[in-house]
Amino acid sequence: MIIFSNILIAIFAILILLYLLKKDLGLFLLSFTILLQYIWMFFSLIVIESGIYINEQGRSGYFVYSSFVLFCFYVTTIIALVFFKKIFLSVFKNIKTIRFKFVKIKEEKLSLIVILIVFGLALVNLMSSPVPMFSDGVTRFNFWEHAKFPFLKGIIGNIMGFVAFGSALLYRYNKKISISLLIIYFIYLILIGQKFSGLVIGCFGVSLAIYYSFEKKIVFKYKWIFNKYIVLISGSLFLLIYYNYSKDNPYKYLGLTPFESIFYRAFGLQAHVFWGTTEQYVYLGKPSSWDISELWNGMQVLMKEFWPWKVEHLVSVTSRGVNWTNAYPAILIRIFPLGLAIVANFFLMSFVSLIQTLLSLFIKKGSYIISIVFFQLLTWVSFAYTMAYFNKLIIPVLFVCLCLVYKQLKIIKLNKTLHHE
Repeated sequence: MIIFSNILIAIFAILILLYLLKKDLGLFLLSFTILLQYIWMFFSLIVIESGIYINEQGRSGYFVYSSFVLFCFYVTTIIALVFFKKIFLSVFKNIKTIRFKFVKIKEEKLSLIVILIVFGLALVNLMSSPVPMFSDGVTRFNFWEHAKFPFLKGIIGNIMGFVAFGSALLYRYNKKISISLLIIYFIYLILIGQKFSGLVIGCFGVSLAIYYSFEKKIVFKYKWIFNKYIVLISGSLFLLIYYNYSKDNPYKYLGLTPFESIFYRAFGLQAHVFWGTTEQYVYLGKPSSWDISELWNGMQVLMKEFWPWKVEHLVSVTSRGVNWTNAYPAILIRIFPLGLAIVANFFLMSFVSLIQTLLSLFIKKGSYIISIVFFQLLTWVSFAYTMAYFNKLIIPVLFVCLCLVYKQLKIIKLNKTLHHE
């Protein structure tokens, strides 16, 4: 009965997602990484509350109504994104195009040059370093420790989703170069050891660019779910993940086969932080912290709370950049009582919606470089929210403020010019 109720809630969540897909494909694509994490967490909670052992917390799960609590956050998140989208579209409907030009080089070509330079540096670094796909002991987690040019990490990052997005955005400018870049990009991700998340972010960037850059509106059809190409890509992704786990099984010490490890990683761990927080602060009634500053480094706050081993090991793990997954909206449950946490989530989604709206408008208006920048900002913001690392929002907030100030100054200058005339 417990498993059935959790499965039922997950089905309702999927039906809502399918409705959003049909009703507003654009908003779905803009919110893809956040919504995907929610759906994954619903599946994870089904497994956790059936009594699976949670390795990261050193204990077994049990039923604490966490799926119902997650459903409340999920619904309010979608309502907030729809609500704030309408507001921001109304506010910025007349926003002007921001285009860049260097000497006589037009923005389309300038965008291509920037992508080629960054991507070129990534390829040179990869070819000069141990390749995770073929090297023992080198993974996507420690690649930069073994990289030939580790200083490039600040420029390149781990996934470079903006390369996929920018390449797709330039499809109408140069089809051959765009397709070639995308093929090389996905090969790069595979070689560097990226599994599911990296490849999904790349596909997300491509889909988003295609949807908003094409003049003809694309309408989602349910039959796409069973499209042979989607099935082929999904199957290929699973085989790639299976190969990586066969080569380096992180849960071998638990006696799990590669297939069991994939299942355990996908469904046993994705929502364990949310489950633990719900258990402590909702089910068992532990007092809220009321410390808003915990949002700054929310993931580490929750890792400290549920870490079952020595603190010294936690310091070692976090110093290497290793994290658990999905600390948001769990951190809100720790800070506030449940009702207030749901309200806080509604208003916090407003900044995500702001970035989404500006990105969609800039793509439609043909602002290539600023669109690529805002796509990267959206990626950072989505990461900051799902991982509860709100300190990562500093750059997006500052950039948006500078962008809006710049536009306001241009309006003031234009009004003064018209007044003098």
